[in-house]
Amino acid sequence: MSSSKSILVLTFGILISMSVCAQHMAFGVKGGPTLGTQKWNSAQGNDPLFSYHIMAFVETEDEGSSGSLFAETGYHVKGRAFRLRATVNPNTGITYEAQTLKLKFNNASLLLGARNRFLVGNTTAFYSIALRGEYNVSHDLQLYRGYEDGIQKFVYGLSFGGGFDFPFSELVGGVIDFRVSPDISRQIFIPASQYNNPFTGTEETFREQSVKNIALEVSLGIRFLRKVIYVD
Repeated sequence: MSSSKSILVLTFGILISMSVCAQHMAFGVKGGPTLGTQKWNSAQGNDPLFSYHIMAFVETEDEGSSGSLFAETGYHVKGRAFRLRATVNPNTGITYEAQTLKLKFNNASLLLGARNRFLVGNTTAFYSIALRGEYNVSHDLQLYRGYEDGIQKFVYGLSFGGGFDFPFSELVGGVIDFRVSPDISRQIFIPASQYNNPFTGTEETFREQSVKNIALEVSLGIRFLRKVIYVD
């Protein structure tokens, strides 16, 4: 069984377990824009990458409790960009157009977390924390080509968020979610190595390359509530 199929099987198993244990359950889909950036060797990367994400979620919904557990699975485009301004070569007069080079990592995710809710007027606000694992489905390195061998298929990290639930009716509502998701593990890792510089004829050190993703995400979605009613 492939890694992506294993993630799907694990996700569905978790969702089924949560639905069985919870008195009530909420589920839905959400998605929106992502602002991605990276840390290279503990330093901030270049320009942010504007991309997107989409997720399906399920959440416990016990009456009388402000806390809940939730699980999400989704697709996230992460990375960073390098924007070059239009320039003119003063010697030749040749104009170089502005362009944007991107490092894109298309990741499938599984996220498990806890949420606490509180009322703000007629709206329910919440804040959350979650553990997150991701599998790199594909990538596009328009910069730093040759680093493909250093891409790590599995990464993990944390997600911190907050937002609001908006009821449309008793069983249907909307959700807006703001989230920051720093990775703990590295998306790219290339250990330090020695190489022969063909221009100088000396042995030099290629320093270690360590790259971590950070993503800011804003999600809009629809949320359905399934209530369990016991009949004597």
